[in-house]
Amino acid sequence: MADSTTERPGLITVWLDVAPEHEAELNDWYQREHLSQVVALDGVTSGRRYCCADAPRKYLAWYDTTNTRVEQGTAFQDMVERPTAWSIRMRTLYGQNRERMNFQLMRDVGQINTTDTPWLYIVHTDLPDHIVDEYNAWYDEEHLPRLVTVPGVVRARRYAAITNNGPRYLTAYELSDRDAFESPEGLIARKTPWTAKMRSLFQNTRRHMCQLITPSLTHAVAREKITNPT
Repeated sequence: MADSTTERPGLITVWLDVAPEHEAELNDWYQREHLSQVVALDGVTSGRRYCCADAPRKYLAWYDTTNTRVEQGTAFQDMVERPTAWSIRMRTLYGQNRERMNFQLMRDVGQINTTDTPWLYIVHTDLPDHIVDEYNAWYDEEHLPRLVTVPGVVRARRYAAITNNGPRYLTAYELSDRDAFESPEGLIARKTPWTAKMRSLFQNTRRHMCQLITPSLTHAVAREKITNPT
């Protein structure tokens, strides 16, 4: 967990989708231009992409940041306000079919691997304000510590939203086994009275299994690609 005396890391997520006939170009744009452009910005430490077939918006870009102010910063806003020609075209293709959110890291449990896991399981949710303290205690004291002991669950992080255009809380599980939570160990880890109580209070919940399609690009590598394009 981040030290309370220091600034907590952040996360920017971008969900978007295009018509099937434009998916190849969308992925090409991210691969050849946009992912590097974002990750090269000051304050962005890494970025990767997922395909979430069961989500309303199929593609997820995931940007880890040093703090929660990157999205409002000069560099990020300059990129938004002065898009490349290709970015302008892509905006016409995805239009309003996009959701960008900014989060603050609240808890990080498990292993920090040098390579990405092939799966990311995401839970977005809201809950009544009067149980926030219990929600935090449940996640920190019971739920995440139990789940990262399940074979196939490598790491678990939970976040609180800074923006208010979606569910307030996000939990992300990095999985080496897509079916880890359905294993006997996974079912046992998730079956407690406290878990049952807290889940009954979730509101506006969205759950998605996402498959990695573009491995993590680090800030240093992105800067090199922008500075010395091939």
